Amino acid sequence: MTAKVERFFNFLQREKCKGFLACAFYVSIIGMVLEIAMPLPLEIICTILRLIVALLWYVVSMMEVTDEHLEKKSKKERLKQLVKEIVMFIPVLIVSNCIIYLVAVGKPVNQMSIETSIGQAPIYYSISAIIVGPIVEEYIFRFLPHKFIKNPIIYVIFSTFVFATMHVVDDPNAYYYIWFYMMRPLYYAYRYHKTQDLAVPICMHSLNNLVATLPLIIK
Repeated sequence: MTAKVERFFNFLQREKCKGFLACAFYVSIIGMVLEIAMPLPLEIICTILRLIVALLWYVVSMMEVTDEHLEKKSKKERLKQLVKEIVMFIPVLIVSNCIIYLVAVGKPVNQMSIETSIGQAPIYYSISAIIVGPIVEEYIFRFLPHKFIKNPIIYVIFSTFVFATMHVVDDPNAYYYIWFYMMRPLYYAYRYHKTQDLAVPICMHSLNNLVATLPLIIK
Protein backbone atom coordinates (compact mmCIF):
# COMPACT_ATOMS: atom_id res chain seq x y z
CA MET A 1 0.00 0.00 0.00
CA THR A 2 2.82 2.40 0.89
CA ALA A 3 4.54 1.71 -2.44
CA LYS A 4 1.32 2.53 -4.33
CA VAL A 5 0.90 5.80 -2.41
CA GLU A 6 4.53 6.71 -3.13
CA ARG A 7 4.05 5.98 -6.83
CA PHE A 8 0.90 8.13 -6.80
CA PHE A 9 2.76 11.09 -5.27
CA ASN A 10 5.63 10.62 -7.71
CA PHE A 11 3.09 10.70 -10.53
CA LEU A 12 1.62 13.96 -9.20
CA GLN A 13 5.08 15.55 -9.25
CA ARG A 14 5.55 14.98 -12.98
CA GLU A 15 5.52 18.22 -14.97
CA LYS A 16 2.76 17.05 -17.32
CA CYS A 17 0.58 16.01 -14.40
CA LYS A 18 1.13 19.34 -12.62
CA GLY A 19 0.33 21.19 -15.83
CA PHE A 20 -2.89 19.20 -16.30
CA LEU A 21 -4.00 19.78 -12.71
CA ALA A 22 -3.20 23.50 -12.94
CA CYS A 23 -5.27 23.69 -16.13
CA ALA A 24 -8.16 21.75 -14.58
CA PHE A 25 -8.09 23.91 -11.45
CA TYR A 26 -7.95 27.07 -13.56
CA VAL A 27 -10.91 25.98 -15.70
CA SER A 28 -12.94 25.04 -12.61
CA ILE A 29 -12.36 28.50 -11.07
CA ILE A 30 -13.30 30.29 -14.30
CA GLY A 31 -16.43 28.12 -14.49
CA MET A 32 -17.44 29.12 -10.96
CA VAL A 33 -16.88 32.80 -11.68
CA LEU A 34 -18.98 32.65 -14.84
CA GLU A 35 -21.76 30.76 -13.00
CA ILE A 36 -22.65 28.65 -16.02
CA ALA A 37 -26.19 27.27 -15.71
CA MET A 38 -26.54 23.48 -15.99
CA PRO A 39 -28.94 20.70 -14.93
CA LEU A 40 -28.74 19.73 -11.25
CA PRO A 41 -27.20 16.23 -11.78
CA LEU A 42 -24.48 17.71 -13.99
CA GLU A 43 -23.92 20.52 -11.50
CA ILE A 44 -23.41 17.96 -8.70
CA ILE A 45 -20.92 16.00 -10.81
CA CYS A 46 -19.02 19.20 -11.69
CA THR A 47 -18.92 20.23 -8.01
CA ILE A 48 -17.46 16.84 -7.02
CA LEU A 49 -14.88 17.06 -9.82
CA ARG A 50 -13.95 20.60 -8.71
CA LEU A 51 -13.39 19.39 -5.16
CA ILE A 52 -11.21 16.49 -6.35
CA VAL A 53 -9.17 18.76 -8.62
CA ALA A 54 -8.82 21.39 -5.87
CA LEU A 55 -7.63 18.73 -3.40
CA LEU A 56 -5.10 17.26 -5.84
CA TRP A 57 -3.82 20.72 -6.77
CA TYR A 58 -3.45 21.55 -3.08
CA VAL A 59 -1.37 18.39 -2.59
CA VAL A 60 0.83 19.27 -5.58
CA SER A 61 1.25 22.85 -4.31
CA MET A 62 2.30 21.64 -0.87
CA MET A 63 4.91 19.37 -2.44
CA GLU A 64 6.58 22.36 -4.09
CA VAL A 65 6.16 25.07 -1.43
CA THR A 66 9.45 26.77 -2.29
CA ASP A 67 10.46 27.79 -5.78
CA GLU A 68 13.98 26.74 -6.81
CA HIS A 69 14.46 30.04 -8.60
CA LEU A 70 13.67 32.05 -5.48
CA GLU A 71 15.76 29.83 -3.20
CA LYS A 72 18.87 31.14 -4.93
CA LYS A 73 18.04 34.72 -3.89
CA SER A 74 18.46 36.24 -0.47
CA LYS A 75 15.62 38.28 1.02
CA LYS A 76 17.62 41.46 0.44
CA GLU A 77 18.19 40.65 -3.23
CA ARG A 78 14.53 39.82 -3.71
CA LEU A 79 13.44 43.08 -2.07
CA LYS A 80 15.77 45.03 -4.37
CA GLN A 81 14.28 43.20 -7.35
CA LEU A 82 10.73 44.02 -6.25
CA VAL A 83 11.58 47.71 -5.80
CA LYS A 84 13.20 47.75 -9.24
CA GLU A 85 10.15 46.11 -10.81
CA ILE A 86 7.79 48.63 -9.17
CA VAL A 87 9.92 51.57 -10.38
CA MET A 88 9.89 50.09 -13.91
CA PHE A 89 6.11 49.74 -13.71
CA ILE A 90 5.41 53.37 -12.75
CA PRO A 91 5.85 54.76 -16.33
CA VAL A 92 3.59 51.97 -17.63
CA LEU A 93 0.97 52.93 -15.03
CA ILE A 94 1.18 56.63 -15.89
CA VAL A 95 0.99 56.12 -19.66
CA SER A 96 -1.90 53.62 -19.44
CA ASN A 97 -3.85 55.92 -17.10
CA CYS A 98 -3.31 58.84 -19.48
CA ILE A 99 -4.56 56.78 -22.43
CA ILE A 100 -7.66 55.69 -20.51
CA TYR A 101 -8.34 59.26 -19.34
CA LEU A 102 -8.01 60.70 -22.87
CA VAL A 103 -9.66 57.92 -24.87
CA ALA A 104 -12.18 56.06 -22.72
CA VAL A 105 -15.79 57.18 -22.81
CA GLY A 106 -17.87 56.49 -19.71
CA LYS A 107 -17.02 53.86 -17.08
CA PRO A 108 -17.20 50.05 -17.20
CA VAL A 109 -19.75 48.31 -14.97
CA ASN A 110 -16.93 46.76 -12.92
CA GLN A 111 -15.47 50.18 -12.09
CA MET A 112 -18.84 51.63 -11.14
CA SER A 113 -19.51 48.61 -8.92
CA ILE A 114 -16.16 49.11 -7.15
CA GLU A 115 -16.83 52.82 -6.61
CA THR A 116 -20.26 52.06 -5.13
CA SER A 117 -18.84 49.37 -2.83
CA ILE A 118 -16.03 51.60 -1.57
CA GLY A 119 -18.52 54.36 -0.90
CA GLN A 120 -20.59 52.00 1.26
CA ALA A 121 -17.74 50.33 3.17
CA PRO A 122 -14.46 52.15 2.36
CA ILE A 123 -12.11 50.26 4.70
CA TYR A 124 -13.34 46.76 3.87
CA TYR A 125 -13.46 47.22 0.09
CA SER A 126 -10.20 49.18 0.00
CA ILE A 127 -8.38 46.30 1.70
CA SER A 128 -10.07 43.90 -0.69
CA ALA A 129 -9.10 45.95 -3.75
CA ILE A 130 -5.53 46.79 -2.73
CA ILE A 131 -4.41 43.63 -0.93
CA VAL A 132 -6.74 40.63 -1.26
CA GLY A 133 -7.82 41.15 -4.87
CA PRO A 134 -4.31 41.38 -6.40
CA ILE A 135 -3.10 38.28 -4.52
CA VAL A 136 -6.09 36.15 -5.58
CA GLU A 137 -6.24 37.45 -9.15
CA GLU A 138 -2.52 37.14 -9.83
CA TYR A 139 -2.54 33.57 -8.52
CA ILE A 140 -5.47 32.64 -10.76
CA PHE A 141 -4.75 34.65 -13.89
CA ARG A 142 -0.93 34.74 -13.92
CA PHE A 143 0.39 31.82 -11.85
CA LEU A 144 -1.94 28.99 -12.91
CA PRO A 145 -1.77 29.54 -16.71
CA HIS A 146 2.02 29.68 -16.47
CA LYS A 147 1.94 26.08 -15.23
CA PHE A 148 0.35 24.71 -18.40
CA ILE A 149 1.16 27.24 -21.15
CA LYS A 150 4.83 26.96 -22.08
CA ASN A 151 4.96 29.34 -25.03
CA PRO A 152 5.68 32.82 -23.54
CA ILE A 153 3.79 34.79 -26.20
CA ILE A 154 0.69 32.59 -25.98
CA TYR A 155 0.90 32.70 -22.18
CA VAL A 156 1.06 36.52 -22.02
CA ILE A 157 -1.80 36.99 -24.51
CA PHE A 158 -4.01 34.22 -23.09
CA SER A 159 -3.64 35.17 -19.41
CA THR A 160 -4.24 38.83 -20.22
CA PHE A 161 -7.28 38.15 -22.39
CA VAL A 162 -8.96 35.93 -19.80
CA PHE A 163 -8.20 38.44 -17.03
CA ALA A 164 -9.73 41.27 -19.04
CA THR A 165 -12.73 39.17 -20.06
CA MET A 166 -13.54 38.32 -16.44
CA HIS A 167 -13.67 42.07 -15.65
CA VAL A 168 -16.13 42.93 -18.44
CA VAL A 169 -18.16 39.72 -18.69
CA ASP A 170 -21.36 41.43 -17.43
CA ASP A 171 -20.72 44.76 -19.14
CA PRO A 172 -23.05 45.75 -22.01
CA ASN A 173 -20.03 47.45 -23.65
CA ALA A 174 -17.63 44.57 -23.04
CA TYR A 175 -16.05 44.71 -26.51
CA TYR A 176 -15.15 48.35 -25.93
CA TYR A 177 -13.86 48.25 -22.36
CA ILE A 178 -11.95 44.97 -22.64
CA TRP A 179 -9.07 46.76 -24.38
CA PHE A 180 -8.55 49.10 -21.45
CA TYR A 181 -8.41 46.13 -19.08
CA MET A 182 -5.66 44.51 -21.17
CA MET A 183 -3.00 47.24 -21.09
CA ARG A 184 -1.46 46.77 -17.64
CA PRO A 185 -2.08 42.99 -17.34
CA LEU A 186 0.02 42.48 -20.48
CA TYR A 187 2.91 43.94 -18.52
CA TYR A 188 2.07 41.91 -15.39
CA ALA A 189 2.17 38.67 -17.37
CA TYR A 190 5.37 39.62 -19.19
CA ARG A 191 7.21 40.50 -15.99
CA TYR A 192 5.97 37.39 -14.18
CA HIS A 193 7.22 35.21 -17.02
CA LYS A 194 10.61 36.95 -16.87
CA THR A 195 11.06 36.92 -13.09
CA GLN A 196 9.13 33.76 -12.12
CA ASP A 197 8.25 35.64 -8.93
CA LEU A 198 4.52 36.02 -8.26
CA ALA A 199 5.23 38.86 -5.82
CA VAL A 200 6.20 41.02 -8.81
CA PRO A 201 2.78 41.20 -10.53
CA ILE A 202 1.05 41.23 -7.13
CA CYS A 203 2.97 44.37 -6.09
CA MET A 204 2.31 46.08 -9.42
CA HIS A 205 -1.36 45.14 -9.32
CA SER A 206 -1.64 46.43 -5.74
CA LEU A 207 0.00 49.73 -6.68
CA ASN A 208 -2.38 50.11 -9.63
CA ASN A 209 -5.41 49.47 -7.40
CA LEU A 210 -4.05 51.82 -4.73
CA VAL A 211 -3.75 54.64 -7.27
CA ALA A 212 -7.29 53.93 -8.50
CA THR A 213 -8.80 53.57 -5.02
CA LEU A 214 -7.10 56.43 -3.15
CA PRO A 215 -9.14 59.25 -4.79
CA LEU A 216 -12.35 57.38 -3.92
CA ILE A 217 -11.33 57.13 -0.25
CA ILE A 218 -10.20 60.71 0.32
CA LYS A 219 -12.92 62.53 -1.63
